[in-house]
Amino acid sequence: MYVNIEIERIRRHMSKAEMCRRINTPAEVLNDWIHRRTAIPANKLRALSLLFDGCSVDYLLKERR
Repeated sequence: MYVNIEIERIRRHMSKAEMCRRINTPAEVLNDWIHRRTAIPANKLRALSLLFDGCSVDYLLKERR
């Protein structure tokens, strides 16, 4: 699971619906990405990075143990 994506969303007091709207992605697709069922396209990783004030893609994809 890509926990840092969720951490950044919560840190910014953003609902999942708002995040999906801002990166133009259906909630089901976002859920698949976060739970690592499908790969996140590069353009959407960039959109997430920009949405979260330029945090690195490496940080967003870092696994927690």
